[in-house]
Amino acid sequence: MGMKKVFLQVVLAICILAALVFGTLIIRELYIDGQSESFYSEVASEIRRRPDDPVHADAEETEDTQAVRPGNTSSTAMDWIPYMDFVALNSKFPGAVAWIKLEDSLLDYPVMQHTDNDRFLRYLPDGTPHRSGSIFLDYRNKNDFTDKSILIYGHETRVGNMFGALKNYRNQAFYEENPVINLYTPYNDHKIILFAGHIAHSVIDHPPLEFEDDDEFMNYIEHIRSVSVFNSDVEVTADDRIVSLVTCTYDFSDARLIIVGILG
Repeated sequence: MGMKKVFLQVVLAICILAALVFGTLIIRELYIDGQSESFYSEVASEIRRRPDDPVHADAEETEDTQAVRPGNTSSTAMDWIPYMDFVALNSKFPGAVAWIKLEDSLLDYPVMQHTDNDRFLRYLPDGTPHRSGSIFLDYRNKNDFTDKSILIYGHETRVGNMFGALKNYRNQAFYEENPVINLYTPYNDHKIILFAGHIAHSVIDHPPLEFEDDDEFMNYIEHIRSVSVFNSDVEVTADDRIVSLVTCTYDFSDARLIIVGILG
C-alpha cells in the first residue's frame, strides 16, 4: 500500500512538472508572437495611410504620392491616391511591395518580396530574425501583381496574427461575413474576392504559378472549389487573375491552408 502511494505521488509530481514546463513554453511562444505584433503595430502607426473613405476629388496629392504612381505626368490631383505612403514604407523596409488587410482582424501588414522565398519566412521586414517572419510575395511573381496566379505566404501563430486569421475561413459563417480581403499596392487598390479554401500538401499540391491554357486554369479552379472548406457562389472566369494566400496548418505533415480569391 505504501509503495502504491509513493508511485501515485511520483506520477502526480511528474504531471505537475510537465504541465509547468508546457505552460512556460506556451507563455514564451505567446510573448514572442506578441513581440512581432507590437513591431507591426508600430509600423502601421508610423506610415501614413489615407482615410478609410477619402474624398478623392478633394484630396491633395503630394510629391511622394505622384512618385509612386506609374504613368503620372501631371501635378494636379487625381481620383486615386495610394492607401499607404509606399515611398516611406519602402525606404523603411526595402522590398515592401503591397499592404494586405482583413477588416476587423489582426491581418494588417506590409507584403514583402525578396530574391527567394526563404528570407522573409524567418525575418521581419527590417531584417530582424524572428520566427513569425513577414507576409511575403513569391519571388517569382511580378511585384505589380499582374501575374495570372499570385502567391502570398505567411505564418500562422498562436496569438492569431500574421496569417492566423485565415483559419477562420474553415467556418462558413466567417466566410460569409468576410468574403473580401483588401490588397493595396503603389499602383492600385485591389480586393481579393474569395471563392475557395483548401488543405493541401506543401509540395504535392502547391498552387501553380502558371497555366498552359484557359482549360488548365478552369480545371484547377473547379478542383479547388470541389475540395473547398467553405461554399461560395463567386463566379470565376478564364480572364480572372487569382491570389492564393498560403499558411501552415496541422491536419497532417507539411499541410498548408490555402485561401484563394480573384484579384478585383
